[in-house]
Amino acid sequence: PQRELADLYRGMSDEAYLSEEQGRRATARRLLDLVGKQVPAGTLLDVGCGHGLLLDEARRRGYTVTGLELSESARAYAREVLGLDVRDETIERFAETTPEAGFNAIVLADVIEHLEDPLGALDACERLLAPGGALCVITPDPSSAVARIAGERWWGYIPAHTYLFPCRTLRELLESRGLVISDDVPLVRSFELRYWLNGLAERGKRIGSLARAAGRTPLGGRTLSLSLGDERVML
Repeated sequence: PQRELADLYRGMSDEAYLSEEQGRRATARRLLDLVGKQVPAGTLLDVGCGHGLLLDEARRRGYTVTGLELSESARAYAREVLGLDVRDETIERFAETTPEAGFNAIVLADVIEHLEDPLGALDACERLLAPGGALCVITPDPSSAVARIAGERWWGYIPAHTYLFPCRTLRELLESRGLVISDDVPLVRSFELRYWLNGLAERGKRIGSLARAAGRTPLGGRTLSLSLGDERVML
């Protein structure tokens, strides 16, 4: 099943992903600010790096960067357009073929909820982390107030998410691997207002038409940085 899931992700693509590039880069810079408080320089591995925007931002800050990405289309962009070192490997396979732990920072953003074996992925990251390094894990939190209020309409409850870890459980999983939590904060994302409103329209039938209409106004193109409190960043 794990190999089948990996093959499925290799064929996936998101044509609209780069339409929000400016906001995604702003989100990446905030994450790198957190990482930089612990590890201001060195080697950085981004697991499930997508199109490589976070890697590109990290490279601009002086990190030596490597990415892992299964999606062929996203990996091609990262390699051919951004000129990044991005490999077609799972984190478990990469850990097996990398004999020495040497990454000063590892980012696991919006990944573990998609995996067949999320605990194996955390173990692989722990093995790859250099002494004194930082592991940044970002994942939806089903125990958050927003998730509880939204119920079955919460965006985290989708077929692509095989596992969802409550905040407390995730902390315990990381600490059981000898990792010390230095930051546990809500994720702040940056998107154009119309992106937020379209997401609201998909989940709120009564206000859907109003939200879409508002997104089509000039205000819809303004970038809004926001946290709903239902996705955690743990470092």
